[in-house]
Amino acid sequence: MSIQFTQKDIDRFLSYVEKLPNGCHFWSGARSRGKGNKKWYGSFRVGKKVVRAHRFACEALANPPKPCPPEHDRDHTCLFSLCVNPDHLEVVHKLENQRRKIERRKIPEIILHAPGTVLTIIQRSLRQ
Repeated sequence: MSIQFTQKDIDRFLSYVEKLPNGCHFWSGARSRGKGNKKWYGSFRVGKKVVRAHRFACEALANPPKPCPPEHDRDHTCLFSLCVNPDHLEVVHKLENQRRKIERRKIPEIILHAPGTVLTIIQRSLRQ
């Protein structure tokens, strides 16, 4: 089911986005965990409904829009759950998303985000 949004919603959404040097669009708005997630994800209110910020980005900002059919998820190819750059989000089957998640656990964080980078600092602050 598609999100119904206005230009005002898009403008408000963009006010919470900070573009980082690595191409990620850092979500600085509300965050939540849900359904057993260990990572934080952005949350955004559209009308009376709260949606994941990366979902809104895929449906409102991507050109063409990236709808997510049943049994599919939006995978952060940049590995940063607070990124809302539609170019860093790929619609994949739930099983593929889980496979990737397991593979990524094998990669040490120090390789993913070198010490001192913006992403490392952000991740440290979220853990506290």
